[in-house]
Amino acid sequence: MTPQSHFTIVAPIIEERVNGLRALLSSMNDRPGMARRENSIVPFGHFENLHYARFVILDDQTLRDFEEYGAPIPDFSVLLVFLGDCDGSADDLLADMVRLAAPGLRQIFSFCRDFTPDSDLFVWMKRHSQAPAANYVNWVGRTVRQIREEATLRDELVKCVKDRQEEFDRAEPQEVRAKLIAHCRPLLNDGKISLTPAQRTPLGWSVRDYLHYAIIPGALLLPWLLAIPSLIPLQPLFFRVVLPFVALGAILFFFLIRYLPVAFAVIVVLGLLLVPFFILYPLLAVPVLGAVVVFLWVLRHYEKTEPEIIHRPEVAQILELAALEDHDVTNQYTALGSVKPNRFRRALFPVFMWVIDYFARHVYTRGHLGRIRNIHFARWVFLDGKKRMIFASNYDGSHEAYMDDFINKAGWALNLSFNCGLGYPRTRWVIKDGIDDELKFKYTQRRHQKPTETWYRGYPGLTVYDLERNARVRAGFERRTMTDTEVRAWLRDL
Repeated sequence: MTPQSHFTIVAPIIEERVNGLRALLSSMNDRPGMARRENSIVPFGHFENLHYARFVILDDQTLRDFEEYGAPIPDFSVLLVFLGDCDGSADDLLADMVRLAAPGLRQIFSFCRDFTPDSDLFVWMKRHSQAPAANYVNWVGRTVRQIREEATLRDELVKCVKDRQEEFDRAEPQEVRAKLIAHCRPLLNDGKISLTPAQRTPLGWSVRDYLHYAIIPGALLLPWLLAIPSLIPLQPLFFRVVLPFVALGAILFFFLIRYLPVAFAVIVVLGLLLVPFFILYPLLAVPVLGAVVVFLWVLRHYEKTEPEIIHRPEVAQILELAALEDHDVTNQYTALGSVKPNRFRRALFPVFMWVIDYFARHVYTRGHLGRIRNIHFARWVFLDGKKRMIFASNYDGSHEAYMDDFINKAGWALNLSFNCGLGYPRTRWVIKDGIDDELKFKYTQRRHQKPTETWYRGYPGLTVYDLERNARVRAGFERRTMTDTEVRAWLRDL
């Protein structure tokens, strides 16, 4: 498996040159906001492992909200953001960009304050790189090459079915499949169709991923490990209290893995096993409960007393954003916002981001983020010393449907993601309310959304559903045998 990686390059723009940069980036497009694959400045189409990329100018027009909050208006710079998602190492991709597109990149970054003609381009980009606070990949390991090859295979199979429709209508499913495979084999041998085998997962990536996953299970097991010396005199009580919970945990685990990823089921079961720990050591529950009560009291204090700052976006802004949308089956979204200016929120926000990143990295790695299935990539990136944040995503369908999906399917998750943001609707206990006020939420997200100057995607015309269907087609094509029922399901994907 080839894992995905990401880059986010952020640099302040020379203020009097913002319009010139905007015009330059616009010249890369063949449609509003959408880059030509072979544009002369950054020919994105030359980079075979690049899923998505975009250039965005971040000029925050919501800073006067700080006055309503009772805080001074900060002096933030206008920023250029260059971000992308790729297969393999982001550093390798940036090195390729320096090799193949240095003149264009230099022209773009010359509008930034500290870029000079003699700047080392790769070093400069690395110096201005920002690691995401949280990141989501729809299907970890699904490469651009795999996506394109599987789309080509299905297109050839569909063409064959159409060309031989009458013949196939009279044949049995197994015979149809055999003829389709026989039709494509010579094309595979001639190289007209390719099905590249999956690459070996890099050992270093696997080790880092397992160690990162172990953080929460390790934290849940730590109390038991620390208590081992004191468990010996408690042996009779230990077995009476713990064994029923172990049995319950085993039953729960085998139930959960039918519906949830194994990584999540393990965390749930280990969390359940903390119950007998606090039964055995009830005095330890007192400081834990005390800390929880204090945290919840402080949280509700802020949720009740912070001003709710909601403004309706300007019609001109909505029209400008809408003009950049629906030129393909997939759209881009970029939003910029400030963190509420108090120490509690600034300390809490990175914690929430870590939790989101953890579950996106280890639980939601196979085609869905909660119940939402149409997001290809998404990221949250802190700016200006964690005083601001950008959120960027690539999603299928219309903007309105995208927002409705969050409201109807994952409202609590969006509240968790943005409740610390200045201008977000008031939440209750972090995950309640907030997005439930649909009109306020839609005002907020449009008002903080930024137009993308130029945006590239490596496989236009293909949705997440198409990628999943094409992967099923390939899997069925490569299988040695299938039952009649399986063949019929496979043919329905053509």
